[in-house]
Amino acid sequence: MTPSNRAELTSVARLLNALLASLIVSSLQYEQHALLVRAPSHRAVATYLYDCSDADRRGARLLAARVRQLGFAADHDPRHLVARSYVTFQTFSDDDLAGIVTQELIAVRILVQTMQEAVRWIADTDPTTRRLLERLLEDKEAQADELSAQAAADRRNTP
Repeated sequence: MTPSNRAELTSVARLLNALLASLIVSSLQYEQHALLVRAPSHRAVATYLYDCSDADRRGARLLAARVRQLGFAADHDPRHLVARSYVTFQTFSDDDLAGIVTQELIAVRILVQTMQEAVRWIADTDPTTRRLLERLLEDKEAQADELSAQAAADRRNTP
């Protein structure tokens, strides 16, 4: 930490832990949904969901490292994840691709909005955290674009 950091660190750590929980829950949901997509014609979707799961885990690790840099402990305790997460875990029956994609799109949009608000809230009080959140936000926006395209393709292919 440098003297130029003007952030209220306890509040920043609390926010980052909530985002950490959200990315962990999101990662688990992506993986669960990928396992439900069984049709050979949808393997590309399952692969994409696995990739999103991996990306969320990488993001969670980055957030955890930043929490530690700020002098706090990252909370990975499963008993606390759901309570802190902005994302609600939801599962579906096998091969309910429309439901899966819709739920993932809702979850990613919630995270995009939450990260946008976090970036605005942090502003210039903690530039390092803001840049980290901006990188994670960029990844989430790309996921939202891809999931939106997938949802549109599913609507076109559904009679």
